[in-house]
Amino acid sequence: MEGQYAQKFSILRHHNIAIVATLLVAIMGIGFLYTPVAFYEAILMLDKYREFFYIPMFILIFRDEKARKWGLYAFLAIMGITLVLSYFMAITGLDIGKGDPQNPFIFKNHITQNLLMTLATYFVMIKAWQEKQWWYSIIIALAIYNILFMSAGRTGYLILFCLIIVFFYQVYNLKGILIGSLILIIVGGIAYNFSGVLQYRIDKAATNIQDYQHGNTNTSVGLRLEFYENSLILITKHPILGSGTGSFSHEYNKLFTKFTANPHNDYLMIAVQWGVIGVGLFILLLYLMWQASYSLNQQTRFMAQGLVVTIVVGCLINSLWLDNTEGHLFAYLIGVFYGGIGTRNYSNS
Repeated sequence: MEGQYAQKFSILRHHNIAIVATLLVAIMGIGFLYTPVAFYEAILMLDKYREFFYIPMFILIFRDEKARKWGLYAFLAIMGITLVLSYFMAITGLDIGKGDPQNPFIFKNHITQNLLMTLATYFVMIKAWQEKQWWYSIIIALAIYNILFMSAGRTGYLILFCLIIVFFYQVYNLKGILIGSLILIIVGGIAYNFSGVLQYRIDKAATNIQDYQHGNTNTSVGLRLEFYENSLILITKHPILGSGTGSFSHEYNKLFTKFTANPHNDYLMIAVQWGVIGVGLFILLLYLMWQASYSLNQQTRFMAQGLVVTIVVGCLINSLWLDNTEGHLFAYLIGVFYGGIGTRNYSNS
């Protein structure tokens, strides 16, 4: 709407992340040519993955340093408000969010809130380490307690543990892996022994895996494992280009008795529909994000790398880009962290 199209095109043309995101959307469009489902169903699937199309737009929106700065602050502020409301719900017993006082999540569900709270906590950890502000430690402690002792979101647990290792690796290089592992053992041990909700969720996952090994797949983890196994079978049928846009549920339910439209794994979801080309572009996008982070200043680089790890790990156990909140936030943060690349004011970012 603001014009300056030549300048914008020039920025995107030299921005590898924007190029690969656009190519990923393009392969999804090509998938319309051979999909077995109706055009309307294919459109619905493309709409689910529209966040990849938003990546170039967010990169343009956040090409200004001030916009990037306040874009990050906006996310942290929203998660700060969420943290306060979560504690308020747990302490007062008032149902002011989507959850309840025993599982006090404020928006959407406990999986989404815990994942985003973990990501925000990691960003604050980076700021605390670099800016040497002691009061950040209070926020970090409250947030980690909320993640491990008040929420039932197992994805958030896993991402937090991974980001602890990443943080110490970033700060102390290879020896940081050892330090981070020791701290992870301590934090994990304390949380498991004193957090009833975390202990219950971890034990339940372990029990579900044992049940799956004995043939019982009618559990939350068992169903996911079955979805993964069956999705791999579907990929072998159309390995190069996949079976087409919007075809996952059609192909899955044609071969298997248990209905699902979502394997809870973005890599598998993309590979079934758009083959190794589609999933290859997705992995290339993540690789380029990691590589491009080294051209950023230290604080932004560490945060951007944390975002990449969150996406890489989170998409193994959830279809996060298929989910509205997570997918939009990922595209938004990619713009916040990588919007300065290729712009004249980037050197000051």
